[in-house]
Amino acid sequence: LVLLIACANVAGLMLARAEARRSEFAVRTALGAGRGRLLRQLLTESILLSSVSAALGLALTWLLIRFQGVFNPMPAFPLRLDMRVGGQTLIFTAVAVLATTILFGLAPALGLSKPDLVSSLKGTGRTVGQSKRRLPLRNVLVVGQIALSVVLLAATGLLLRSLLFSMRIPLGFDDQKQLVLAQISTYEGRPSEALFLEIAEKLRALPGVKQATFAMRGPLTGFEDGATRKVSIPGVEMAQGQEAIPVKFNSVWFDYFRTMGTRILKGRDFSSVDGPSGPKVVLINETMAQRYWPNDDPVGKHLRVDGKDCEIIGITERAIMGKIHESPEPYMYFPFSQAPSGDGMLIVETVSDPGGLIPAIRKTIHGVDSNVPIIEMLTVPQLMHSAFWEDRITAGLVGMLGIAGIFLAAVGLYGVVSYLAYRRSHEMGVRMALGAQKRHIVALVLGHGFKLAVAGIAIGMIGAFAVTRLMSSMLYGVKPNDPVTFAATACAVIAIALLASYVPAARAARVEPVVALRYE
Repeated sequence: LVLLIACANVAGLMLARAEARRSEFAVRTALGAGRGRLLRQLLTESILLSSVSAALGLALTWLLIRFQGVFNPMPAFPLRLDMRVGGQTLIFTAVAVLATTILFGLAPALGLSKPDLVSSLKGTGRTVGQSKRRLPLRNVLVVGQIALSVVLLAATGLLLRSLLFSMRIPLGFDDQKQLVLAQISTYEGRPSEALFLEIAEKLRALPGVKQATFAMRGPLTGFEDGATRKVSIPGVEMAQGQEAIPVKFNSVWFDYFRTMGTRILKGRDFSSVDGPSGPKVVLINETMAQRYWPNDDPVGKHLRVDGKDCEIIGITERAIMGKIHESPEPYMYFPFSQAPSGDGMLIVETVSDPGGLIPAIRKTIHGVDSNVPIIEMLTVPQLMHSAFWEDRITAGLVGMLGIAGIFLAAVGLYGVVSYLAYRRSHEMGVRMALGAQKRHIVALVLGHGFKLAVAGIAIGMIGAFAVTRLMSSMLYGVKPNDPVTFAATACAVIAIALLASYVPAARAARVEPVVALRYE
């Protein structure tokens, strides 16, 4: 879309330049140059222009690749995006050069290759009548630019609103806590629970550490598919051919919920009595309670997990364990002693800035066992950055393209309104000589820009309504045809259009009638 807007912009500039060269091409035609030769000359000039632009674009791309670090999703995870200028990029650029040459060079070339010899050679090729015949094409280009920029801005607005709604999603834990989350893995021959307990005990002894606990997995791990257990619930009918319900789960140590700030809505938390030899117990989230016990209190009831009887001792608030936009689903928590895991997430709550304790935490973990691999270590702000990375990068990239599009459209509108004001300078002089005030002249020129903007907005809204429907899977909390976003887009485009039109309007209002009428 931005490429189309740029092509329309350059085509408008080429049309204006064509007006100045009309006499030149009339002379060439009179001296025997055929229309095909003139077309080849003009398209050659367009190819040179687009080729130089492509070379500059590739150079700029190479420079921008050096800043690709801002696009990496997780600052603490060794993942890098592969951005290189390779053969496919060069082929695409070459195709784009040819396409843009045709897009912005063909219309001016067709117009200039068949000039009106009599009027051009007499020096009357810039009459008002001819400007009226040729101005509509530039108007169409500007309207098209504005329409395309409306589509980009509407998409940007929807993505930004979606991001804002996403940031208000209840996470199921306190994201204001000073936490460090360290993902580690045990190895064969080392009991995981004993290792985690020893590490947690050493971490609690560190200065500045308030609490340390662990779980099989932490929140916002980025994976929507988690480990499941087969659950049978008395009184709940299964689908035909289904023997049990697969429910995702987590194994957590005591104080996990308190450390994370996850509320227990009913019942109790795990305690030291819930050991490997004690009765099997489980905590369920509110989604599971509402789905399978909508009119009853599940606390104290029993269910079978992998064929073993478990008592529900409490209900927790829903916590987002995978991706930020995951659908609410049933979830279970088991005591780590009753469901140990070889992989785990250490959660360390600190008194002050957690980032400063990361080296000490890393040293403590390796001090207990130097063979334990630390997969990643994140603070809560880094975790939130990673969780919202896709939303931020999408909204940011589309937003930059939207700004580029509306800037180019504003430049195109400025050029058309300036050209109009220049061609109508004689008319402006007559009007002012007959008593028109400067504000009337400003209103006249602004009105032309306003009409083009309204036409572009009307067409752009139709296009935006069709295009944004394809974005429904990328949006959260906002509909593709959101009236607030569309209204804000229209207001923004009108404001920018009036601003782009004001400068030539003010210049036209400063025309002296004597100067404008001097040659009459």
